[in-house]
Amino acid sequence: MSDTARPDLDLLDGDGYLTGTYERYAWFREHEPVAWDAGNELWGIFRYDDVAEIETRDDVFISSDQHKGGYRPNIPADPAIIGLDNPMHSQRRKLVSRKFTPRAVAQREDHIRGIVTELLDAALRKGRVELVGELASVLPARMIGWLLGFPDDDWPKLRDWSERSILMGGGPRYFNQNGFDAAMEFVAAAQELYAEKQQCPADDVMTTWTTAEVDGVPLTPRDVASDCLLLLDGGAETTRTVIARANSRADR
Repeated sequence: MSDTARPDLDLLDGDGYLTGTYERYAWFREHEPVAWDAGNELWGIFRYDDVAEIETRDDVFISSDQHKGGYRPNIPADPAIIGLDNPMHSQRRKLVSRKFTPRAVAQREDHIRGIVTELLDAALRKGRVELVGELASVLPARMIGWLLGFPDDDWPKLRDWSERSILMGGGPRYFNQNGFDAAMEFVAAAQELYAEKQQCPADDVMTTWTTAEVDGVPLTPRDVASDCLLLLDGGAETTRTVIARANSRADR
């Protein structure tokens, strides 16, 4: 890649993170560490120190904008944790972060190992599997559904909802009826689960939300559904990608 030729910059193009990514990032770090992506109307920040500085400057950078766009391009921020600014962001985050600490995960180790072992045993019996469809997408759907409090048998629906709704996070360019329908279906299911947990509490994240307050104010079902979808999409997508990409690298 030439020292002078500016690479194309489309920060929301998934293919751009599969081919030439490291070379593109290196060019921008060297020549244009703060770069404007005109197509998506986003700033790309390419140096670690600059990213770290932005993360600590709550007085300048916000996620909650309702006009130009919050944490997603050209979409008003929704009520999910990621669309809030401090101190509200930290307060809401603390409500559920305790469920994901190393100590909390260690307490669930037997259950987690049981699911992983079940999936790997099934793969070994078959000898050949489709990695994403039978392992990488199944594990996070089952684990996140269990942590949220959904019945174990709901994992195929949770996987489907996450795969259909995740693309809309890229902004209006990626909006479609299928993704919108998936989000609405999940919100309805989450609110139904919320009502169930109010009557029958359990050791899960949804039960935490049913009794949680921030500054003495209970969370609304809309707040809960937004956070629930955030955890589903964020957890499922990142875990699925890590497992799939790790295997891809191992095959090279």
